[in-house]
Amino acid sequence: MLAIEAITFNHNTGAATHDALNIRRNATQTVHIPEWRRVISVNPEDSPAAYATGATHGNPITILVSLSSTDPAIAFIEVRVEHHVRTRAVNFVNGITGAIAFELIDPPAAHGQVGARDVTWHWEYRLGPHHAWHRFDTTRHRFYTVLAVPTAPWHQAPLNTQLPWTDVLDYACRWADGAASADMAAALITQVIYALGPSIVTYDCPGGGSSHYSFSDFDCTHFLERLHGGVGNGIYLNCSDCATIVASFANAVGCDLWQSRMGYGFDLNELLGIGSNVWQTACGWSSFSYHEVAWEAGCTVHDDVYDACLRVDGDGDPTAGPRIALLPQDLRFGNPGDLLYRDRLATPAGRPNCNPQPATRQRRFVV
Repeated sequence: MLAIEAITFNHNTGAATHDALNIRRNATQTVHIPEWRRVISVNPEDSPAAYATGATHGNPITILVSLSSTDPAIAFIEVRVEHHVRTRAVNFVNGITGAIAFELIDPPAAHGQVGARDVTWHWEYRLGPHHAWHRFDTTRHRFYTVLAVPTAPWHQAPLNTQLPWTDVLDYACRWADGAASADMAAALITQVIYALGPSIVTYDCPGGGSSHYSFSDFDCTHFLERLHGGVGNGIYLNCSDCATIVASFANAVGCDLWQSRMGYGFDLNELLGIGSNVWQTACGWSSFSYHEVAWEAGCTVHDDVYDACLRVDGDGDPTAGPRIALLPQDLRFGNPGDLLYRDRLATPAGRPNCNPQPATRQRRFVV
């Protein structure tokens, strides 16, 4: 008798303050609008929507819903989803309503935390304020919550491949689940990426530390394939790959990181490279010609780094044992003698050559 025909979550592609973000599935697949369509949308992932907590904070969030009725006696009713979609009256003309606005009661981004959750909405109607509610339809959706409108390489200009990918959000929102700040979200993502070693990725010692996912663009498609259990571009990666993965996934949930280098030619303290449980200079090499990390702001000595490529010694003397493994996350780069990131990575003799190179600061295009 009654049915939901379509639901649009992203109904204003020019703003993200009262509705969902512009998103796509991956490099080749788009998210169709309306996101939910009768018969076509069956599982939650068939109807994705992403919301930014910063942009939507304090604002009413609306969706556009189209309904149909096969009963000519029903012309005016009230519709809701209890606890989720606010009650409003709808009017049928020739059995259809057209797209009408409903306000969400508890918007996905209202709690201010990163996350991804599948929801099931049970739609109800009643003939008037003094009548009982009756369930008439069920829709399922996947909601992503990010802290802010995603930063580059992600964009919000419609119809481009750099819209945030749901294939990335499926991982990034889960990895950073519960984070209420950009620093925490980036730290959680850094932790998970480092923990992908050694079974999924490991440092490319056999190839001399070559890039496999970040030269010259970020081959996110093949990295996702690797995460899914496929071959991707193989198990090996290097510091540029790690920096690019951290920054790109973190920026998808509203962080603001860059990929930037330090150098050039500096001796190393012993460390734990990604995928290794042996304290040694990287691959047994005495030095790095350069090193690249995910970096905040201007990528200077005063800014924090997130390095998923390695763990350093976190005790009072990083040049000697015993060692306490420390993953650099939200750790200031620092000057020689500060006992911060630079001192923990490079030997005393190497620290003068281990300098930030902000001219290399970039955000690689995602393919």
